[in-house]
Amino acid sequence: MYLGIQIAPQLPAAFDVVSEIDVHLEPLPATVRVPDFLTVKAELFTRRQHLTPSSDVLLAVEVLSPGSVRTDTVIKPLEYADAGIPHLWLIDPEPPVTATVYRLVDGEYQESQRAEKVLEVREPCPLRVDLDALLPAGLR
Repeated sequence: MYLGIQIAPQLPAAFDVVSEIDVHLEPLPATVRVPDFLTVKAELFTRRQHLTPSSDVLLAVEVLSPGSVRTDTVIKPLEYADAGIPHLWLIDPEPPVTATVYRLVDGEYQESQRAEKVLEVREPCPLRVDLDALLPAGLR
């Protein structure tokens, strides 16, 4: 089951979940990244911008793939922290699916929890994700 389908109904009205949107990371020199999923300010869509400023991002989610593990686990977290994105999830889709949750503290991400089967968080808002449902039916 698509991650966004699980998250969207749980979000406060001021936020929305989107996938594959360009995020303009700040400070300069600016970099553009495309996280797998984002929780952003809902007003973003009324502005119709092609680039989302990092200040509109509440949560970035990266789903690890074999060809991007180093980028997703080392480089992107450093860039997202520098840009001030307050929350980051790294999802490892290999069975059993796991999620590692990070929170920005004093400019650096600190791991706040690791989950298998079900992820439940209180920040950035209360969310519950059935991690096993992210697997194709034949692998559950």
